[in-house]
Amino acid sequence: MWIYPPAALSPTNKRANIERASSHYSKVVVSRYSTINVSTLLELSMNPTREQFSGHPTIRFGSGPEPLVILPGLSDALEGGDTPKITRLLLERYYMRPFADDFDVYVVKRPRDMPDGITTREMARNYGDVLAEIGPANVLGLSMGGLIAQYLGIDHAEHVQNLVIAIAGPRLSERGREIVSDWLAAGRDGDWANVYVGSIETTYSAGTKRAAYGALLKIPGIIKEPPYPNDFITSAQACLDHDATGELDTIEPETLVIGGSEDRLFDAEDLQAMGTTIPNARTHLIENTGHGAFEERRREFCSTVASFL
Repeated sequence: MWIYPPAALSPTNKRANIERASSHYSKVVVSRYSTINVSTLLELSMNPTREQFSGHPTIRFGSGPEPLVILPGLSDALEGGDTPKITRLLLERYYMRPFADDFDVYVVKRPRDMPDGITTREMARNYGDVLAEIGPANVLGLSMGGLIAQYLGIDHAEHVQNLVIAIAGPRLSERGREIVSDWLAAGRDGDWANVYVGSIETTYSAGTKRAAYGALLKIPGIIKEPPYPNDFITSAQACLDHDATGELDTIEPETLVIGGSEDRLFDAEDLQAMGTTIPNARTHLIENTGHGAFEERRREFCSTVASFL
């Protein structure tokens, strides 16, 4: 459920942390064939704007006419209310770049200091208020955002034009429950290094990205307690409690389900079943990749989503 780039691991996200990361590991690998120099990114002009919709901090960019609302994953809960500059740059110029020309993109974070016991369904109700402000929009839910997006399609379909449920099933797999339960226990114990390291190991296949991000994790001082630690605990519990299996056939918008065939958090069989259970839906599995399909096979992921939208 790792969505935001590891360059933003330290919740303080001061320039010194990024420069220390850059000197320790001079380039962050972001695709199989290319790299982005962190220091260069910091010098680029900032185009994304920061806005608020119904109490949800939002990063907005893009020049297209249609709104695309993106719901981030569990790692959103590890950040403070203000998304770091390096993360905003990477969202606009790398992660979401394929959508920036055709859509008015809103990356809508969840509010900070969330109430204990809040569920993904209740989060979807709050996102429904966001969509009521923005207007009918295409919705792309990533990982935990994909869990919330399911209830947007079930309970708030009037606000959703097209729905993408990405790297998320109707419930966690058995192995996924074990993994998220371990993160939850680590968060309660204040063992944030285990949360971050576990996230990287679960998300990325063995290889360059895991090695690169692992190197960043070893930098002294880069891992700190999140500004709102209970938000992570509350969000992890909401993921564990989520099960929309019995209501998938009530999702109204046209839907794309997309994920990795080797995802440890969600069973590929569940993703395939969603494509047949949800009316007007189809499933696209990205072969030989797991929960990091969004980044590890970014070209296939983004082109499939863009074609659907």
